[in-house]
Amino acid sequence: MMKETVLSRAVRLSFSGTLVAAGMLATPAMAQNAGEAIQRVEITGSSIKRLASETVLPVTVIRQEDIVRTGATSAQDLVNLIPGNFGGTVAAGNVGASGVASTANLRALGSKYTLVLLNGRRVANYAVGNQPVDLNSIPLSAIERIEVLRDGASAVYGADAVAGVINFILKKDYKGLEATVYATKVDQGGGQVKSYNITGGFGDLNKERFNVLFSYNHEEDDVLRAKDRAFANTANRPDLGINKASPRNGVPNLNFTDTLGNKYTGVNPYRYVDCKNEEFALVTNSVTGCGTDYVKFIDLIPEAKHDNFVSRAVFNIDDNHQLYAEAAYTKDHSKSTYSPAPYTKSMVYPSTGRFYPKSITLPKGMTLPKGYKMPNGTVLAADTVLASDMAVTPTGNISGTWRTVAGGGRTDLTDTKNTRFVIGAKGEIAGWDYDTGITYGKNQVEISFGPGKFSYAKLTPLVSSGEINVFGSQDATSLAKLLGAQITGFENGGTSTSTEFDFKASKEIFQLPAGGVGFSAGFSHRKEKLDQVSSPTLASGDEVGGAGEVPGVSGSRKVTGVFTEMNIPIVKSLEGNLAARYDKYENSFGTSFNNLSPKVGVTWRPDATTMIRASAARGFRAPTLYDNLLPYAVNNTSSNFSDPIRCPNGTPIKSTANPVGGYKDECNVQLDTRNGGSKTLEPEKSKQFTLGVVFQPSAAFSGSVDYWNVKIAKAIQPMSENTVMGDPVRYAGNFYRFDPRTDPDAKNPIVSSNPDLPLAFIDLPRVNSGQFFASGFDLNLNFRKKSDWGNWTANLDSTLYATHGYQYQGEAQVSDLGKYKDFGPVPRYRQALTVAWAMGAWNASVTHNYTDGYEDFTDPAAVGANYPEIRKVAAYKTIDMTVGWKAPVDWLYAKSLSATFGIKNILDTDPPSSRTSANFQTGYDAQFTNPLGRTFYFRVNYKFM
Repeated sequence: MMKETVLSRAVRLSFSGTLVAAGMLATPAMAQNAGEAIQRVEITGSSIKRLASETVLPVTVIRQEDIVRTGATSAQDLVNLIPGNFGGTVAAGNVGASGVASTANLRALGSKYTLVLLNGRRVANYAVGNQPVDLNSIPLSAIERIEVLRDGASAVYGADAVAGVINFILKKDYKGLEATVYATKVDQGGGQVKSYNITGGFGDLNKERFNVLFSYNHEEDDVLRAKDRAFANTANRPDLGINKASPRNGVPNLNFTDTLGNKYTGVNPYRYVDCKNEEFALVTNSVTGCGTDYVKFIDLIPEAKHDNFVSRAVFNIDDNHQLYAEAAYTKDHSKSTYSPAPYTKSMVYPSTGRFYPKSITLPKGMTLPKGYKMPNGTVLAADTVLASDMAVTPTGNISGTWRTVAGGGRTDLTDTKNTRFVIGAKGEIAGWDYDTGITYGKNQVEISFGPGKFSYAKLTPLVSSGEINVFGSQDATSLAKLLGAQITGFENGGTSTSTEFDFKASKEIFQLPAGGVGFSAGFSHRKEKLDQVSSPTLASGDEVGGAGEVPGVSGSRKVTGVFTEMNIPIVKSLEGNLAARYDKYENSFGTSFNNLSPKVGVTWRPDATTMIRASAARGFRAPTLYDNLLPYAVNNTSSNFSDPIRCPNGTPIKSTANPVGGYKDECNVQLDTRNGGSKTLEPEKSKQFTLGVVFQPSAAFSGSVDYWNVKIAKAIQPMSENTVMGDPVRYAGNFYRFDPRTDPDAKNPIVSSNPDLPLAFIDLPRVNSGQFFASGFDLNLNFRKKSDWGNWTANLDSTLYATHGYQYQGEAQVSDLGKYKDFGPVPRYRQALTVAWAMGAWNASVTHNYTDGYEDFTDPAAVGANYPEIRKVAAYKTIDMTVGWKAPVDWLYAKSLSATFGIKNILDTDPPSSRTSANFQTGYDAQFTNPLGRTFYFRVNYKFM
C-alpha cells in the first residue's frame, strides 16, 4: 500500500471524469483525505501497476453509479454519450442492412480503429460483414466501471488500438442480492424500453477466500416506425429539395403499345389522379410516372430483445496467488422492416393475364410525339401536349418496374449470440506481479428471411403467367400465390472465434535517485477464425431486390505478440515511459506479416497543482480476415445515382441498341457495384501524439486540456462510390458494361463507354489506398462545492476537432470537418455540460448536450434552385435531467431501496433536418441523432441482502 500525496490526489481528479445523466461527463468523487492509504492499480493502456494519477495516459473513468444516472441500458447508449466518440453504428443501421453491429468510434476515424476490451482482454469481433466488436455483447448491468483511453495503445494491446481503447470492467468481490427494473415512456409514442436485472454474489475473499458473482439482465425495445414521426415520415421533402421516391412501384410505370400502334414508356395508371393511392404509397414522380414513398414502410428503430448472463468466480489460494474464472453469454434478437422488395429484373406481364388492364388513362400534360395516331385517326404533325386525360387500350405484353408492395415491407430477423470464457491466475512471485489466462470468445450471427422477402425463381413465373396483379390490389387467390413466393428460413450468418493465451508480469526492477523503475513484459498468442455462410437463395442472388450474389468467407490466422514497458523516474518531477510491442500474423491462406509498435511518454510536475503530459506512438491495424478473403460479389450503391453514359446529368438518352427504359431504369437509382477483398493487403499504419496539462488550482476546481493528433496511412477501404461517380471520366476503367443481345445475364462484362451497353456494375475493390487524419483538443473541467444546501458539482466534457479528413492515393486531401463527405460529417465541436446536486437521500442533475452543426450531404446531380450546393445542418441540442432518491438503511426491510426518475430531451427537440442518403431513414441523420424525442424513464433498485 502507498500514501497518496496532495499532488497525486489533485491530479487524480482530472482522470476520473464520470458520466452523470444522459450524455455528459461529470464530477468525480470527492478527494480522499490527505495521507489516506490507496493501492496501486493497473490502468487501461499500461501493464505497470501505479497510482491512477501517476500516468501519462488521458484516461476517463465512468463508474457504476454514474452509469445508473445516465439512464443508459446498453453499452451502445453509454458510449454514445462520450463527446470524443462520434459516428459509430447504431441500431437504426439495421433497417435495410441486416447484421449491423453497434460500435464505438473514438475520434470519428472509424469503428475499426477503436479497441473494445472486457476486463482488459479482447472480445470476439462481430461475425457478419467486416465489423469490430458489437457493443451489444457487453453486459452493461454487470459492469463496475469503464475506462476510456483517449490515445493509441498498439504498444500494449497490438492491432486496432489506434484511436483509443474502451475497457469495460466487471464487478468484483460483490456480496448480496439485488433486483432492478427499468422502463421508459416516450412522449410521442413508439420506441419504449423496459428491462429487469438480478445480480447476486456470495463469499468473502478476506474471510472465506472466495467470491462468486452472477448477473442476469433482460431488455425489450419496442419498434419506432417512420410513419410515427413527422420529420421522418416521407421520402418527398421539397423543403430539403429532395424526392427519394423510388420509380419501382406496387403499380408500375408501364411500357406498352396501344391498339393503334402508339408506343408508351413509363406511364403509370394512377398518374392521371396525381398518383393518389395510399395502399401503394404512390407519389408524383414525373409528368407520366409515379414513385413509391418507401419511407411509409420502414422502421426508424427496430424492435429488439436482449438477454445477458455473466458470472465471475475468484479463489484466493493464499495471500499471494489468486485463481479466477469468468463466463458471459449474451443473446440479442432484432426485427427490422424496410421498403417492399423492388423487382429489379425485367418485369413482363402477358396480354393473357387475368389482371390485364382493359384501358390505361394517359394524364393531361403528357406530351404526345409527332406521328402519334389519335383515337379519331388523326396523325399529329408536331409534338402536342395532352389537354385532358385520355384512355387508350393496350395490346400485347406490358413491361415496367414493379415492387411487391402487396406482400408488405421486407423484414430481417437477426439473432446474435456471444459466448466468452476466461480462466486465469494472478498474484506475486518474488516481487513480480503476474497475470495470466486463457480467453475463449465466440460470436454467432444468424440472419433469417422475414415476411416480405421473395424468390425470383418462385415469383417470376407468377408474373410472366399473369397469375398475380401488378396493376392494383390482389384478390384472395392472387394474394395467396404472391405470399407463397416468399422465402423463409436461414438467410446468412457467421461465426467468429478467438482463443488467446496471455501472460504478463511487472515489478520495480531497481531504484534511481528519483524512485523505482517500473518494468513489465508480456506475451500473447491468439488464434482467430471466421466463417461466414449464405443460404443457397442468397448465394445465388435469387432474393427479389437483394444485393445479388452474397458469397461466404472462411479463414483463420495466428497472432503472436511480445511486449514490454518501462516507467522511469528521471527526477522527482519528471518521469518517462517507454513501451513497445512486436506482433506476427500468420494467415491460413499463405500470407504473413509482422509489425513493431513503439510508444514513448513523459510527465512533468512543475508544481503541486500542475502536471504536463505528452506521448508519441506508432500503431497499426491488421487487415481483417474479411478484408483478405471476401470474394467479389455484386452489391448496390448506398445512394441513388445516374449512369453517367446512358443518363448524363440525370437525363436519359436513347442508345441505338437498347433505349433507356427498355431494359431497366438507369436514372436516379441504386446502381450495381462489385466489391471484394485481397490477400495481399498490407497493415494500416498510424502515428499519433498527445500533449496535455492537468491542473487543480484549488480544492474546488480541477481540469485537463489535451491536444491529440492521429494520422493513418495505407488505410484499407473499398473505393468510394462518391469518388468514382464524382469523376466518371477519370475512373472510366471502373465501369463494366454488357451487351443484352449477346450476354443477357451479364456474365462477361467489359470496361466500356459505349452508350449502347447498359451498366453491369461499378468496380469498387478493397485497396491500401488512403490516409486518414484527425487532431483536436479534449477539455474537461470539474467544480465541486460543499454547502449547507448539499454538495454541488459541475462538469464540462468536450472535444474540439482542429482537423479531420482523408486522402485517397494520388488525390488531394479532403476535409470532412464540419462537412458531409464520403464517410459522413464530423462536427467541429461536441460537449456535455452537467450540474449536479446531492443532499441526504436525494440527488439531481441537469445536462446540456451539444453537437455542432455541419454542411449537409450534397448530390451534385441535384443541385439547382430548390437544392443549394451548400446547406447547413443545424446544431443538435438536448437537455436531460434526473432525480434520485435512496431510502434509509433497513427501510421497508430492505438493505437499500433506490429510485431514479429522469427525462431525456426535456424540450422534445426533433433531430435537425438533413438530406443525407446514408440510411433508409429520410429527413434526418439516423446515425448521429435520436428520433425518440422526450422520453421519461424510471428505475427502481431493491437490495434484498
